[in-house]
Amino acid sequence: MRASQPRSAGPAQSATLRRLVLVLLTALVGCQKNSKYEDAKWMAKPKAFDPKGTELTFNAKNLEAFNSMSTDDRAAHLDKLKAAKGSFKGQAEFRRLEEIGETIDDRQHGRFDIWATVPEPPFLEIQVEYHLISDEKLLSGVADHMPIEFSGTLIELEYQDHTKPRKLEAKIKADSISVVKD
Repeated sequence: MRASQPRSAGPAQSATLRRLVLVLLTALVGCQKNSKYEDAKWMAKPKAFDPKGTELTFNAKNLEAFNSMSTDDRAAHLDKLKAAKGSFKGQAEFRRLEEIGETIDDRQHGRFDIWATVPEPPFLEIQVEYHLISDEKLLSGVADHMPIEFSGTLIELEYQDHTKPRKLEAKIKADSISVVKD
């Protein structure tokens, strides 16, 4: 009986093995990060989009002042904002556009409701959400998370200061809404 000897790889097997090694090396090289594309600059928010620092109704400074007011002072401040037509200014990220049904209470303020949120809390952990209500479709064809700016009149504001995280939800009768550009 002969002891079995190891078989040598034939030319077809060697070519297949070389191809496999070549494919694996190509895949590894292709997975390396390219520093040119590390910072997706094309996805960055415009420099003009700054809900914390820009002079807005509820930027960081004004939200801090609102947060430290007593309940009566807040109510008086909100009454002033409601009385000042067109004075409310804000920036947020677009979420969605809805048509308000005829039986919904907010229909008295307008036909369309744009939902927008501030991506990072402007002050402490206070989350800010806006409902921009208008008679006309002031904005359309906008992608989710697109930065927008708006102005209008405060209709209603709900501030949940006893929850964690705190939340401020404002309904605005919108006069103008536009995409933020540099």
